[in-house]
Amino acid sequence: MTSNNGTEIRVLAATGVCGSGFRETSLQEAMRRQPHFIGCDCGSTDPGPSPLGAGGTAFPRIAIKRDLRLMLLAARRAGIPLLLGSAGTAGGEPHIAIVKDILCEIAVEEGLRFPLAVIHAEQDKAYLKRRLREGRIKPLKPAPPFDEAVIDRAERIVGMMGSEPYLRALEQGAEVVLAGRSSDTAIFAGIPVHAGIPAGIAWHAAKILECGAASVEQRTSPDCLMATCRADHFDVEPLDPAPFLG
Repeated sequence: MTSNNGTEIRVLAATGVCGSGFRETSLQEAMRRQPHFIGCDCGSTDPGPSPLGAGGTAFPRIAIKRDLRLMLLAARRAGIPLLLGSAGTAGGEPHIAIVKDILCEIAVEEGLRFPLAVIHAEQDKAYLKRRLREGRIKPLKPAPPFDEAVIDRAERIVGMMGSEPYLRALEQGAEVVLAGRSSDTAIFAGIPVHAGIPAGIAWHAAKILECGAASVEQRTSPDCLMATCRADHFDVEPLDPAPFLG
């Protein structure tokens, strides 16, 4: 995928949140357009802090498994990477464990074998306290004061990763990347930037992609969204024609 100004990177966002669903026909249409990779944000702050603290997911397991199965099968058949960020809604250790278990279950059921990278995001409290004493942790206004007592009473704390861990995992041979708490856009921007797409174009496209078809004016349901990134522009396109039919 590495070239100069002739680079074209086709990116598929399966849906805005894993478990919210998408049309199988939209996924099939997207795969006919030969995306270079499939990405999906598996998390959200919309449900509030409960999933992070409780270690659960905002969507039921059966819905998450349905979406994962379709994405995984499509990616493996096409021989392209599948990138999953903010696993299990909040991206902590229990959330990663839930989604990893589902992925392994699907792999057994479908007879799939693939290199899987798991990227952890949950932070050690002793490490955070040391960083706090070093002046490396500061609350963003208008957040309340942050001290060691906040760290102590937190059930778990996750750090938000950028695109670098995804790229490192792919460089080491991963074909499926399961990441903890992640910047939504990092899931989609890293590969295009690495392939030569200007950063501004790649990150702008990624910001639209990360919510799936939520950017579509007349969206009828959660669905896939595709972006084609080039040296001087990008195009985004929903895959379900229904909203555009009279």
